[in-house]
Amino acid sequence: MAIALLTLVGCGSGNNIPPDTDGDGVEDTLDWAPNDPTESADTDEDGIGDNGDTCPAVANTEQTDTDGDGAGDACDDDQDGDELLNADDNCPLNANADQADADVNGEGDACDPMPTTYAFINTYFSSDENSSVNYDNQTAEQVLISDMTYYMATMLSDDGTKTEDTVKADLNFFVYGANGDINKATLIGTYIADAANVSLKDADTYGDIAVDSSLYKKIAGGCGSDCGEILALIDGEFFGWNGSDSEGNLITTPLKLVDDWIATQAIMASDGDAVQITDAEGVISSANVNTDAHGRNYGSLITNFLMGAVNFSQATNDYFINDFGSQLSTDGGGDSPNNFSESEHAFDQGFGYYGAARDNLDYTDLEVQAESGREGWQYGYHDTDADDMIDLRGEYNFTYAKNCAELDVGSSAGPTPTDFSSEIMNSVIAARQIISNAANKATPELSEAENTKLQDHIKMASVVWEKCIAASAIHHVNGVIAGVGDYTGGAPASLDNFEMVAKHWSDLKGLALTLQFSPVSPFRDAEASVNLDDLKIILQNIGDAPVLADGSQNGIATTGTAADAAYAYVGKLVFAREILQEAYGFSDANTLAW
Repeated sequence: MAIALLTLVGCGSGNNIPPDTDGDGVEDTLDWAPNDPTESADTDEDGIGDNGDTCPAVANTEQTDTDGDGAGDACDDDQDGDELLNADDNCPLNANADQADADVNGEGDACDPMPTTYAFINTYFSSDENSSVNYDNQTAEQVLISDMTYYMATMLSDDGTKTEDTVKADLNFFVYGANGDINKATLIGTYIADAANVSLKDADTYGDIAVDSSLYKKIAGGCGSDCGEILALIDGEFFGWNGSDSEGNLITTPLKLVDDWIATQAIMASDGDAVQITDAEGVISSANVNTDAHGRNYGSLITNFLMGAVNFSQATNDYFINDFGSQLSTDGGGDSPNNFSESEHAFDQGFGYYGAARDNLDYTDLEVQAESGREGWQYGYHDTDADDMIDLRGEYNFTYAKNCAELDVGSSAGPTPTDFSSEIMNSVIAARQIISNAANKATPELSEAENTKLQDHIKMASVVWEKCIAASAIHHVNGVIAGVGDYTGGAPASLDNFEMVAKHWSDLKGLALTLQFSPVSPFRDAEASVNLDDLKIILQNIGDAPVLADGSQNGIATTGTAADAAYAYVGKLVFAREILQEAYGFSDANTLAW
């Protein structure tokens, strides 16, 4: 019995090592996770073991690791992995090494993107969220030019029913108004795409769109002593047209040129004497009522030039060069309180002269052109507010917006596609956002950094807009060259050939004249490779009329053969095109494709 007892006592005095249930080398009493061999401590006491914790020394129960580098945001000094310290990063949770901040509000575009629609509010002047965007007068002026274009192209005829004075009065209405009555019904409803199925919002008359709108008071160079935009003619110089008016006076301002062209068009549409064209087959035909014997289409000349001397000039050399910082606390004007400051209104008017729908970025280029697209978008307009009407003030794309889209389409199949439309819209939206930010501060102000960025955006929008105009000019250079190439034996190949050259040339001349109206044009940039003398060479080479199939130009007969005269003229146009290409940096492919 004694032996058995001794043996039992020996078994009870065996190994005294503390238990380690998970076998991780840490005894259970010291192990934070005694049943988990992968974890034994939770230093930051956030309920997550150190080995699986993205920040073992900093409590972070969510374990967020934005850049996926294994270090949680709570302890990562570069949370988004863009190699910028959080303290220096304007979007610490969004990788953005370029730190782009279009409105310089301290938050980068990666985490504070710019709006894609031209829509803004002003809480300084209004306690509600009514729009602070207004450019009704500019919309009315867009419609005046569009209606004038339509009237000359489709409604004007030399059928003996109108006198010279009547035609002149009709055309002058669009420029001057009729005895101050600008409430005459608009024409746009008759030619808007799919017009039969469209209701225009508050646009039965020009007065419905905006009261007392006119073109003559807005044209560069003004309308006489103390009348209109005299100072908008840069350095007081207008160049590019060498002729005199019907009374022999030199044409020194854009309005005088428009007046002279209108007077000529009025004669052509009332004298009962259509221009007779004999083609290469000996067939004699009457040219259209807009085209004179020298190959000038006055409808194209007038409307293209008005778009430049009014719209482009007013935007780039008036409304876009305002002192935006000084007018943020000033009501936008008019007889009653507004929802916008004078600064916001000034910029909006510049945008209104461009004429894009406010949600233009949501359109495809073909939709802006009214060529094709989605149902409800394919005609160049869209009922954005779903009120079953089209508001010309914001839901319609006018001429310049259409032209930029057309050029983008024209380059889309080549190696260097352009995106003029988006570049302009992104720039004007970012610029307006900066002004809106400044206007909505408790004490409205524009900082130096904001103003610097604002001016960058304005210059970008102005220069790219001008690129559209220059690219359109190149398109028409190419059209004239092609048309001249079809001349046969000293005669136009057909009436269509004659009229096509006249149309392309007139579009070209009106567009090329426009290039003098912006203060930020490359032709006015001291650091550019071109200057105003180069622009004057372009206009001189284009001439005041094209070279016709018989070799004459502007009524002056050639001293050589017709073929030699045509060849020499094409050479001048090619040189003009080369200057345009250099000035605006267009690729060879686009220059030839447009």
